Amino acid sequence: MTFWRSRPEPFVDAGAARLAFLLHEYNAIRAELVAAVSTQQTVMNYGLAAIAVIYTGVLASWSNTALRTGILALAPLVLVFVWFVWYGEVQRLLRSRWFLWELEKKVNGLLARPLPPAESDLPAGDVLHWESWIRGRNRWRANLHSRPAYHLATGLLCGTGLGTTVLSVWLAAGLGRPLVWVAVGAAVLFLLLLGYAFHLFRRNPFLADAGKTIA
Repeated sequence: MTFWRSRPEPFVDAGAARLAFLLHEYNAIRAELVAAVSTQQTVMNYGLAAIAVIYTGVLASWSNTALRTGILALAPLVLVFVWFVWYGEVQRLLRSRWFLWELEKKVNGLLARPLPPAESDLPAGDVLHWESWIRGRNRWRANLHSRPAYHLATGLLCGTGLGTTVLSVWLAAGLGRPLVWVAVGAAVLFLLLLGYAFHLFRRNPFLADAGKTIA
């Protein structure tokens, strides 16, 4: 007859396990944030390279009016698709930042201790500080997120595409009907995509209070 001896369950400190999971989640989201920033820069580099190639091709074929107009008609579609890829990484960055801020508040709520004030802008009793500090809890009482860079990047890609679209339609107006159709069709598609991009931008919940300074 065999007697089975039950082994005792290993002791688990629920508080320590909770903090360990919070730490792993925080580190994972930080890695997501860093990856989003890196991918943004890569996509923007490709976008700038595309602009350079497109307009180099236009200058090289300046004497060929039909080819020049065709390049100018299709170039904005390339630029707006680059913007969509870039904006996807921006949204990835924004959601990571907001999640880290919520997680930071949760950790500070669990672990904050009343401590005497130190010679620092950072609250002495908190455990995590970065997301609160960059949103306004600093000596300048200002939101330090670099929003103008994102506005300028959007203006560069979408503004260049819009100007190129207008130019292509103007040039095609003096040419044959097939090129007019190409230019007008590309312009309509570009404007539809631009409108959809504006809709996404306005409906993004992460951008509603992105520049607001917290107390």
